[in-house]
Amino acid sequence: MSHIIKEGRRQRYIGFQINIQTKQPPIDRSTMIATLRQQCRRQFNTDCKMLGIYLTKFNGKQGIVRCSHREKDRTIQMLTSISKIASYTVAIETLGTSGTIKSLMKKHMVNTF
Repeated sequence: MSHIIKEGRRQRYIGFQINIQTKQPPIDRSTMIATLRQQCRRQFNTDCKMLGIYLTKFNGKQGIVRCSHREKDRTIQMLTSISKIASYTVAIETLGTSGTIKSLMKKHMVNTF
């Protein structure tokens, strides 16, 4: 039995980790969302909603971003280009990409959430 997926509905989930240079408390979800929105506007001159970018899970140090399969590479580029969140100097490292959260967690983010 073949499954037909409607164009535009294919999602990718990108796991990432925030490396903070100094000892700081975890970053809250709303600050991370604001940072993603700013970076998206700065880098692509559009908002996250237009590119289908959404912060699915976030625990202060690691998270999962959902995006359209066509925007995967640009989303990774945007994530890794973030160097500041609030007043913290950070480096964001992507851990892996998958078509489902379940397989992303299983392959790349064991015991994260």
